[in-house]
Amino acid sequence: MIIDKKSSKVLVVDDNPVNIDFLVELLKEYDVRTVLDGISALEAIEEERPDAILLDISMPKMNGFELCEKLKSSNKTKDIPVIFLTANHDTKSIVHAFEVGGVDYISKPYNTQEVLVRLQTHLKLKKALELLAHGLYYDDLTGVPNRKKFFKDSQKWIKRAQMDMPFHLHVLTVAHFNDFNKEYGYEVGDYIIKAIAMIVQKVVKIDYTLSRFGGAEFFLVFHHISEEESDKWVEAIKNASQKVKLRQYPELKFTIKAGSTTSLKSDETIKEMIKRAHKAQK
Repeated sequence: MIIDKKSSKVLVVDDNPVNIDFLVELLKEYDVRTVLDGISALEAIEEERPDAILLDISMPKMNGFELCEKLKSSNKTKDIPVIFLTANHDTKSIVHAFEVGGVDYISKPYNTQEVLVRLQTHLKLKKALELLAHGLYYDDLTGVPNRKKFFKDSQKWIKRAQMDMPFHLHVLTVAHFNDFNKEYGYEVGDYIIKAIAMIVQKVVKIDYTLSRFGGAEFFLVFHHISEEESDKWVEAIKNASQKVKLRQYPELKFTIKAGSTTSLKSDETIKEMIKRAHKAQK
């Protein structure tokens, strides 16, 4: 796996200007930002999330252990790899660094190649984990959220709806999709599926969530708009689908069917809404 160093953001947290100057020069191929203490580090991380943090232990106001522990307790920052760079050589410090969530520990004086290799290793590992997480929640064919993410996100939508913040759910499917697969093959079916995601992306000009549920079935969700406005966007999607021309089969036409429903305070899960939307499909 290749990491783009110029776009990799590295935050150096150390109260010693000499150490900072050394690391800035060493990491000149990276996008490096430096701060002198833990409090400033939290502010910098809030402004711009780094890809990795090089962290000293002995600092005023908040030491490195405390900062790392705080970062690992937050969902927003828990996945940022923290590499301790410190003059402390004792076993207690090393063990504690890993206990609070550090991924690596390098003692001063630094071996420059060791710092570079270890940083590169953890950036690659972070990227690999991000790709793995993306594959868990996003559809490979279209890039939109998959069924698993849809159900995960729906839990918060239902809770908001129960507090009088309704949302609109639309089930979008391709009419006679299995016939397309049989007559033209699954490759053409895949083109149609990808076309649906592209149509929604091009047509809808407000915030929405589109998820692929399976096959040629998608769930489209709108928040903060009226039911009428929501229906208009779906009608625009249906109209646009009839004008689509697949490069390989320009004569092939497909139609999107839609079923819609609006959340009720009584809905306990998204499954109740899905049933209503399926019944309304036409």
